[in-house]
Amino acid sequence: MKRVIFLHGVGSTGAAMRLLADALTLGVPVHCPDGSEPFDMGPGRQWFSVKGVTEDNRPARVAVAMASVSRTIEGFGDPRDSLLIGFSQGSIMALHLVAAGLPAAGVFALSGRLAGPIAARPDWPPITLLHGSVDPVMPPAIARATETWLKAAGAKPELQIFNGLGHNIDDRTLSAIRRGLRGD
Repeated sequence: MKRVIFLHGVGSTGAAMRLLADALTLGVPVHCPDGSEPFDMGPGRQWFSVKGVTEDNRPARVAVAMASVSRTIEGFGDPRDSLLIGFSQGSIMALHLVAAGLPAAGVFALSGRLAGPIAARPDWPPITLLHGSVDPVMPPAIARATETWLKAAGAKPELQIFNGLGHNIDDRTLSAIRRGLRGD
């Protein structure tokens, strides 16, 4: 891994992910790009609109956003050398890009999900799903469904659910990322 790319949640910015990057002290270059479009419900940025999003229309919205997010990631160098760490909507994009064949070094999906089942691929990178047990935005059931969909597609995800954690990042999340990076 030569770099880490952080993908923020809806309505946030890359600058917010810089705080996470700094807390992890990774020792490699980090990139925290802004979402590809303005947030259509307030300040900040988004990778795709969540205005009126449903379980039925979410996959199409993700599919439309994939080209611009892929270009953003590829703009930092060979994706094979890039670890993706996404939060919420950023996790959705990271997981779907890898499912579509982006050859990233790995994914840490924080409080994220897949929009639905995905196609199999033979060469999955490591995927770690980190989720809160009381997440009101993306309940833990969707993290478990994501784990099931990934396994059905040939991936070997690791799911960790943290008791009492909502839709945010805490010290347990940071510790899990550090352990994952060390291979513990």
